[in-house]
Amino acid sequence: MNLASLDLNLLVALDALLAERSVTRAARRIGRSQPATSHALSRARRLFGDPLLVRVRDEMHPTERARALAPKLRDVLDRIASTLGDETPFEPTGVARVTVGATDYVGFVLLPALVARLRAEAPRVVVRARPLDGQDALAALAEGRVDVALGTFWQCPPSLRQTTLFHETFACGLRQGHAALRGGRLTLRRYVGLDHLLIASPGEGPGVVDYALEKLGLARHVVAYVPHFLVAPGVVARTDLVVTMAARVLHPLAPALGLAVAPCPVPLEPFAVRMLWHPRAEGDKVQRWLRGHVVAASEALRRPGGRAPRPRRPARAPAEADDARP
Repeated sequence: MNLASLDLNLLVALDALLAERSVTRAARRIGRSQPATSHALSRARRLFGDPLLVRVRDEMHPTERARALAPKLRDVLDRIASTLGDETPFEPTGVARVTVGATDYVGFVLLPALVARLRAEAPRVVVRARPLDGQDALAALAEGRVDVALGTFWQCPPSLRQTTLFHETFACGLRQGHAALRGGRLTLRRYVGLDHLLIASPGEGPGVVDYALEKLGLARHVVAYVPHFLVAPGVVARTDLVVTMAARVLHPLAPALGLAVAPCPVPLEPFAVRMLWHPRAEGDKVQRWLRGHVVAASEALRRPGGRAPRPRRPARAPAEADDARP
């Protein structure tokens, strides 16, 4: 490949295409027209001798060559930007876009405050939230599809940077008037005798509750499985099932759904919610600004009013446990 004939703008366009997996979104990201971006994709295909992105139904999927190329391309562009960058003061008002990968739980408890903070300082910023699970975090960060990953990651690869944002406790949700709440208390004996709903994604568990019960020589009967935290309260409100889940989700939703929230009778350690980012973003001004606001938005969740006190020691789940799925 003759580097003298290489157009740097082509690499910028290709980086956006691989991150967005959409010609329309990539064009918007780099401020070019859709035909020009489509033409750039055609040129990149000829340059690398590979389709790079192939259409499957209504979506564009990267080829194996593209997956291997994406983190290397992102690193090259970051190095060029760092080399050519100046020392002018950072102005948040000029930030145009940030991308946050988050689980549905973190999206519910943290994104409202985060988006409000970002928009207050950067009125033109577009905040894109992408669904993310623990399995996808490493690839998403390496490929530049997200700037930060927010969630519960039991095992963080040493190749990534991380910080703990706050800790969360578990609580039980049942419909108002449930027979198991007579006397105003959910006992362990009643709890084990109920039919349970399990939040499990992917797969069907077991969850941290099952491991805790096993230590007590007990087991529960799971009759329903859902993949998302926000689905569970609505199901429980219409049935006699019980769900054990994050307290910060249950408490806000309980009044509208007619749910009763009870302490979990099984001893469960709180779990840590973390932010991950790639080392190449360590010194990037925009990314430092974003990470600072993520930490600041989490501050309220670390206070006593956040309902989830910081534990004496971080929770450690079995390797087989599914994220923070109870």
